[in-house]
Amino acid sequence: MMISTSTKRISLALPISGLMLATAMVWPAVAQDQNEFPGRRIGGGTRGGCVINAAGVIAINPENNLGVTQREAPTLYFAVPATAEPYQVTFYLETEDAEPLYETTVAAGDKAELIGVQLPADTLTAGEYYPWSFAANCDETNPATAIVVNGWLQQTALDSEAIAEAESPLAQVQAYQAAGLWSDAIALTAELLAANPDCEEYQAQWSALLEALGLEQAIDAPMSVRLPM
Repeated sequence: MMISTSTKRISLALPISGLMLATAMVWPAVAQDQNEFPGRRIGGGTRGGCVINAAGVIAINPENNLGVTQREAPTLYFAVPATAEPYQVTFYLETEDAEPLYETTVAAGDKAELIGVQLPADTLTAGEYYPWSFAANCDETNPATAIVVNGWLQQTALDSEAIAEAESPLAQVQAYQAAGLWSDAIALTAELLAANPDCEEYQAQWSALLEALGLEQAIDAPMSVRLPM
């Protein structure tokens, strides 16, 4: 269930924004030379006795922390763990100049699952780099305890003949991967699993995708998928 969607900063976003600004000190133009963008895909240690398993908060993103999409309204996916009590997760997107673009908060915790966050159409400009953060809020009264993962997103106008000619959804996923459109490969695989979670072909594609992303040790098996509302 959607709790709030806004481009305004809320209390939880204040420390998140600070973390984003810290990572943005290494600009993409420099990072590209190293094929790596600053970020964190797997949640780290927490303070204050957080009941959320930090290692269970995972951004499904490439190892270089840059997701690339050709979708007008792309969807990013995050793994979250189950807890005894519900908690909130907040996604926050901004420009390289730290201008807020999009923010949304949803409830989590009733089960381990993949949560999809879809950006509104026309939020991105092709070729630009956008830093984002995703935070699991351990304690609403103390935002500093939030478990934060972060990375980058770029939209491209890439025109791939292989993608256009893909004869099946799985072939399209593989064409996305071959073209470097990792955000779209991840999103389509998650959508296929959500539609048919018992399909062995889709489960195998999910496992292969996690291995290609270097996340096979962090996520054990196909998870329940929550598509964007």
